[in-house]
Amino acid sequence: MLSIESNVLGITGEDLYREFLFNLKNPKTRIIKTISWDDNTALFGKPTLCLLGPKDKSLKEMPKRLRVCINKKYTKTSKKFLSRLEDWGFTFEKLYLSGATEEAFVNNLADIVIDIIYSGKSAEKAGLRVYERIFSSDIVIIGGENAKI
Repeated sequence: MLSIESNVLGITGEDLYREFLFNLKNPKTRIIKTISWDDNTALFGKPTLCLLGPKDKSLKEMPKRLRVCINKKYTKTSKKFLSRLEDWGFTFEKLYLSGATEEAFVNNLADIVIDIIYSGKSAEKAGLRVYERIFSSDIVIIGGENAKI
């Protein structure tokens, strides 16, 4: 049984918390406890933010100018990841959606996609495969600087 002191803010996914931190210059919160998300039905054992592309190509075979559809929840994390690919000569036209990112690929609005993958079934159905894992997410309990569990 957990004993929770005052100043605990809540429980969230580590992916969302890390994205939240990108928007703060001086965060007053911290991760108090990480709870491992272990699910053998998940493709990577836990939710994983991934770069997805056509299943019949590799990233090296893609043109250097790409349209990328990004889940709005991960704008800062994606920007940081894409900057690494820009160092390799890629440029991106970015489309941000609140869901349906894989549908943007299916409807030829995007060449690649950045979104959370769980089972991988919807990505496979859309004709996508994982090019790179960006970040895997556990569950975190977050709180103020002095919060304790």
